[in-house]
Amino acid sequence: MSQENVEIVRRAWEAFMRRDNEATLALYDPEVELHHHVDGSVYRGLAGVRAYFRDWFDVWGEVFSNDLEELIDAGDDVIAVMHVGARGRRSGIEVERREWHVWTLRDRKLWRLRIYATKAEALEAAGLSE
Repeated sequence: MSQENVEIVRRAWEAFMRRDNEATLALYDPEVELHHHVDGSVYRGLAGVRAYFRDWFDVWGEVFSNDLEELIDAGDDVIAVMHVGARGRRSGIEVERREWHVWTLRDRKLWRLRIYATKAEALEAAGLSE
């Protein structure tokens, strides 16, 4: 089952990168939770997913990179190691960073996303250690 979870996360990332919203949203659980790592807010449900990305694009614009470097199988969780780059829509400031996305799946759907600044935090959240 966990390798299947890895493939679901990979398919979601691929659909997102080709901007196929319908295919992306089809992989989400209707009760999905996206935990915002900067301000601690939680976006819930498919409407919440849309709001999360609308808010993200409002700040960062349409020009960004979101490279998937690695997927780590953690059973019900999958850790996606991401290299993210973007330019502020209003400020023009460029940001580049690595993030660790911990996806929890439920019934073969993306149910919860938590984003961490370090690998150690992500591994701990998924019940693993370095």
